[in-house]
Amino acid sequence: MLQDLRYGVRLLVKQPGFTFVAVLTLALGIGANTAIFSLVNAVLLRPLPYENPGQLVRLWSDRSGQRTDRNQFSPAEITDFRDQLTAFEEIGLFDYGLSANLTGGAKPERVNGAEASPALFTTLRVKPILGRTFLPDESEVMQSKVALISEGLWRRRFGADPNFAGRTVQLDGESFTVIGVLPGSFKFPENVDLWLPFSFTAADWKNDRQHYYVEAVGRLKTGIKLTQAKAELETIMQRIAPTFPASRRNWGVTLIPLHEQIVGNISSTLWILFGAVGFVLLIACVNVANLSLTRAAARQKEIAIRVAVGAGRTRIVRQLLTESLLLAVIGGGTGALLAVGAIKLLSASILAILPRAEEVTVDSGVLTFTLTVSIVTGLIFGVMPALQASNPNLNQTLKEGGRHSSGSRGRLRSLLVVSEIALSLVLLIGAGLLLKSFLRLQSVNAGFDPHNLLTMQVTLPKTQYPNIERQNAFVQQTLERIETLSGVKSVAATVNLPLVGTWGMSYRVVGHDNVYDQIADNANITPMYFQTMGISVLKGRDFSDRDTTDGPRVIIISDALARKHFPNEDPIGQRITAGGDREIVGVVADVKPRGLEREDKPQIYLPYAQKPTIASFVTLAIRTEQAPLSQAEAVEQAIQNSDKDLPVANVRTMEQVVSDSLAQRRLTMLLLGAFAGIAVVLASIGIYGVVWYSVAQRTHEIGIRMALGAQRKDVLAEVLGQGVKLTLLGVASGLLGSFWLMGLLKDLLFGVRATDPLTFVAVATLSIAVALVACYIPARRATKVDPLIALRQE
Repeated sequence: MLQDLRYGVRLLVKQPGFTFVAVLTLALGIGANTAIFSLVNAVLLRPLPYENPGQLVRLWSDRSGQRTDRNQFSPAEITDFRDQLTAFEEIGLFDYGLSANLTGGAKPERVNGAEASPALFTTLRVKPILGRTFLPDESEVMQSKVALISEGLWRRRFGADPNFAGRTVQLDGESFTVIGVLPGSFKFPENVDLWLPFSFTAADWKNDRQHYYVEAVGRLKTGIKLTQAKAELETIMQRIAPTFPASRRNWGVTLIPLHEQIVGNISSTLWILFGAVGFVLLIACVNVANLSLTRAAARQKEIAIRVAVGAGRTRIVRQLLTESLLLAVIGGGTGALLAVGAIKLLSASILAILPRAEEVTVDSGVLTFTLTVSIVTGLIFGVMPALQASNPNLNQTLKEGGRHSSGSRGRLRSLLVVSEIALSLVLLIGAGLLLKSFLRLQSVNAGFDPHNLLTMQVTLPKTQYPNIERQNAFVQQTLERIETLSGVKSVAATVNLPLVGTWGMSYRVVGHDNVYDQIADNANITPMYFQTMGISVLKGRDFSDRDTTDGPRVIIISDALARKHFPNEDPIGQRITAGGDREIVGVVADVKPRGLEREDKPQIYLPYAQKPTIASFVTLAIRTEQAPLSQAEAVEQAIQNSDKDLPVANVRTMEQVVSDSLAQRRLTMLLLGAFAGIAVVLASIGIYGVVWYSVAQRTHEIGIRMALGAQRKDVLAEVLGQGVKLTLLGVASGLLGSFWLMGLLKDLLFGVRATDPLTFVAVATLSIAVALVACYIPARRATKVDPLIALRQE
């Protein structure tokens, strides 16, 4: 083996051109696979960092019964479950969405948090790195002011003080004792740095069936299957259904494994990308196999001499496979380095859209995968050339002029090129469909004008703003300060921005025969909101300063809601019950609150001053005359002048909001497009190599034909014809494969069919054009053959 390795290294050094092209080809294929596998491994394959994570499930209230509708529970429902369930060891409860202002340092900071029951930490079996978690009696209202913080916040804000447990911090102006620091591996819920006790009284908990805000995660008992637990929950739901409000009596329950819940719909995207990058690796293998066949043909005489002096076929195959494996390992090592660089480049993008993205790394498991892929790749592209080269025709090869490849070897090279073209075409069509889908999505009317629009969020602590009047006064004062700033055209406030999510609100149209099972997306807004956001008022009026707490209750509805309930009448003056009985005073254009790809759903807008409950935060929207971010510092200062302890968070333009809403689709499109580009380049190199080698082998024949009067155009047409034939076979095979495989992309497409004929035709035409260019270069070389020189070669 050492002798084979030494000989293989010498040959690779003697043929730097072949070595460079082969290593680069393999590095691209293996590196791309390593990079994507690192994502798949971290997000999909690696278990959650909890003890026995397979026992953990999320519980949801479900009105569809098809695991498509996930809703929170009311406190009373959770009480019933906990009292009657036998399939679970424990159920932990939490309310995600808490945020608090952390003060006391050089600068106030907004911290994302969650309220959690003590059972959440025992359910997940997490142990703090400092201190302890909550005790059962710490969940009583006003019982104690205690908090848990993340390791990241502890290191960032408090310098990783080892004696920090037991210290107090200021949260929303109140003193809380930090009783523990949770490890950095604990990421539940996502993007949380602060946990407070889930506070409730016995009366609240047992009787509240009107408010749905409780989220739950449970640990199944050992040996209990998900179906058994679901059946028990459904039985309990049926038993307690009469106690529910009428609108929820037919609802069921859904159990989702916690890993599946955290990963979400990104799993299908990652597997598609992994399959696509596998195609790239196959194309790389085919390309190197073609190079190896060409190289083996050039070594026919060497191999024939070794066979003639006694080398067995097994010995020759072993030598050639050793060389292939050596080449593959070098390519794999280079590919691993490329993968590390690619992950670093992608880190900013993937952290924003991938769950568990912080766990993405090229670790020992990924390197083992890379080594395995390298060895398998070396065997794949090395076996066929080794078997062919190890069985030479001694009689012909040892002749002085014997240098022509066998017909079977030429047919094999042609077959490999056809497969390259077919695989690259499949990737190109997939990338084309995603590109067209992305462009369609970008052209969707979001319902507002995102240009020159700055947004930021401020949390309003209940200690300083305990009622709606205090919140309204702060918002009004802040808007007035910002409005006077130079470069500000208009300013408004809302609770929910478009595209970043919202929550539903029950409503009923007065005088219509329906009940409170109508749900509309809800936003509480100040006057000038529609003007600032660039949302068209279609009928009626905007809110005004007269729409105060003491004024008549009013509401503005979206065009979708107007079409649904008032198709043949004027909605202005009609009444809707939503947080009280309200008069419709305006109809506005539909806006996309949850994403550009979502269908327009009914929306209702309430005056911020008349919002039904206290809002924990407010989002400001500022229309500017110049670059929005240039105004951010002045706006933040205006907020600080209203309240110096209020930090500003989520400072970004609405163009960034739109871009962030498309981030996952953009990344998928770019990665698949990059893989398709690599595949096309490799396929082009492959067909170029086959035609070039054919021309080189036929130089003597072409010289004779030209000496006998053949025209250059005839030679050009014949050589091009060979390439065109291979291209058309590859394109036809690729189109057939694409019709079958593109159905896998249907969930990633928007406004485009998976069998979109325009995309198929355009990509096929592009593939043929690229292949023709690759064929033309060696074909043109064939027309420049000098007959005299060609004839002397024999």
